[in-house]
Amino acid sequence: MSFQKILQNLPSVAKPSKTLSFKQKLKWTALPLISFFILGEVALFGLEAGAAGGDIFGSLRAILATSFGTVLTLGIGPLVMGSIILQLLNGAGVFKFDMSTPEGKATYQGAQKVLALAFTIFEAAVLVISGQIASSAILAASKGLLFANSIVIAQIILGGIIIIYLDEVVSKWGFSSGISLFIAGGVSLEIITRSLDPFRLGPGQPINGAIPAFISSLVEGSIQFIRVHPNDMLALFATIIVFVVTMYAQTLKVEIPISYGRIRGFARRYPLPLVYASNMPVIFIAALIANLNFWVAMLNKAGINFFGYFDPAGGSHGFIFYISPYTSFAKDLIQRNVGSLDLLHAFTYFLVVVLGSIMFSKLWVGISGTNSKALAEKLVKSGMQIPGFRTDARIIEKVLDRYIPSLTILGGAFVGALAAIAEFSGALGGGTGVLLTVGIIYQLYQEIASEQLMEMHPAIRGFLGEGGLI
Repeated sequence: MSFQKILQNLPSVAKPSKTLSFKQKLKWTALPLISFFILGEVALFGLEAGAAGGDIFGSLRAILATSFGTVLTLGIGPLVMGSIILQLLNGAGVFKFDMSTPEGKATYQGAQKVLALAFTIFEAAVLVISGQIASSAILAASKGLLFANSIVIAQIILGGIIIIYLDEVVSKWGFSSGISLFIAGGVSLEIITRSLDPFRLGPGQPINGAIPAFISSLVEGSIQFIRVHPNDMLALFATIIVFVVTMYAQTLKVEIPISYGRIRGFARRYPLPLVYASNMPVIFIAALIANLNFWVAMLNKAGINFFGYFDPAGGSHGFIFYISPYTSFAKDLIQRNVGSLDLLHAFTYFLVVVLGSIMFSKLWVGISGTNSKALAEKLVKSGMQIPGFRTDARIIEKVLDRYIPSLTILGGAFVGALAAIAEFSGALGGGTGVLLTVGIIYQLYQEIASEQLMEMHPAIRGFLGEGGLI
């Protein structure tokens, strides 16, 4: 059996044999999300108390749906890294995936699954063996270090495998995708916690939630709009501003007039959004930065500090510091606490995110089947045409080429710049996290609205639904 056949026949979640109702899709969206939240609370058995040192993923933990020291220690990181590697290989011409055929899709999904599993196993092993997550000394003394480490590694791997298949369940049976759903869920939970948590993290510590802390300062007669703690009213207002700007950005689009050749007088406009590659480029660049933090931390354990140094107390130094999010930039500017190195940090991070988003935007449009050629074929297959042009996929492709390549680059740069600026704001849940969550919820709303329309009018499904334009 060829390697391609093996990839196509890997264990996978079967597609539904018939069209699912709206309620069924909603159920298969909610169940994996609830499972995700539960798994994020399941602590690793056999872990040394307080041994989950510095959180390598830091401010990106919500974006990667990680919960350090639990079954979800790696979150969606391995799954996203698998996608990144496949896109780079596909873009370089090493592998070619024909996403227009079921076999091509199965091969791509199989390869993604294999890479995600490989990253899960490798990262879990490295985290535990390096001591970043230490197994119980008591368990190691009684059963041996190899056994103790293996128990912790196995749990992290199991969590990674569960995430891979939960993502597949949502993609095939629910709305949106598991990756998007888990990001939105993780970020939303963090925003709620950091806004409303009335408790203190310990004796003598400030109140955690931004709103309760502000109310407490009012009662005490010392208004604290900005405080040393990252959860303050400035961060809350920054979150609201990022939310509004991102929501507005989702409405920006170029509309192409199309008509239905078989029905005289039927016309509509096909929207090409400014953020054409959606939020995927930002997810990929965030995952890449998080994984670079991971590798630098592991190199530090081996005594190699050439690429920078990961500080277990939080933060980084050296090269990795300059490409990591600068979440307190806005607060530092207001308090006039910004030096030349801080400006260099902000500029470098901004440049890396924008250029990275452009690169991943181009790769994603090519691999996801949303380029000019794929869209032209979809329009023709649906019986659509552009007024004034022949109903020929090659002709329509040339028309779409006037817009899609430019939108891909501009959209990638725009969403990258927006993500970087949002990160500078110090928004609750992370600026990038808020941006992604708004985009995910907006797309989820559109998908749910389309599904409800097709359920009310089944005849529309064949026209706009499966194999059509939606």
